[in-house]
Parts: sequence; C-alpha cells; structure tokens
Amino acid sequence: MRIKLKPEQLNILAQQLHFEVMLQQPRDVRGMLEVLGQNMPWDETGLSKFGNSSKRPARVTFFVEATKDGYICDIHPALAQYIHTLLSSG
Repeated sequence: MRIKLKPEQLNILAQQLHFEVMLQQPRDVRGMLEVLGQNMPWDETGLSKFGNSSKRPARVTFFVEATKDGYICDIHPALAQYIHTLLSSG
C-alpha cells in the first residue's frame, strides 16, 4: 500500500517511540516506520488486529521516497491502518 506522510504527521508518529527521532532523509523515515511497526498490536495468535494475515510479516516498510511536501511510503496495509489509528487519536 502506498501512502503520503507530511512532516508534521511524521513528527506525531515519532512521538510514539521511546527515543528522540531525527528524520533527515528517506532512509531515516523508512527506519522509523519499521521500528514503529514493531509496536503494532498483534494478538496472541500472531494475527494483526487490523487485517487477516496469518502471520506477522517480516517487514512492514518497503520503500520511502522524498517529495517536496513529505514522503511517499510503500508499507504493509496493516501498518497503514495502524498509522491511521495513531494519527486519528493524536
């Protein structure tokens, strides 16, 4: 799934991590989203509460590209839903 995130949205997501995040280039955004995806709410059977995948994926962030007003991110659909939930509640 492909989503576009603005710098202010990335700042909100960065606050969910337990350390300071400095995003300077696409690989930093990609790494932050990978770490954020580690905290996704998976139930005891390994299923995502946001999808019907039979196992937790090994990777949730596949590609990030900088644009003039944010970043285009190719990510796992369950991570996209998780990000939507975090941004809606924040």
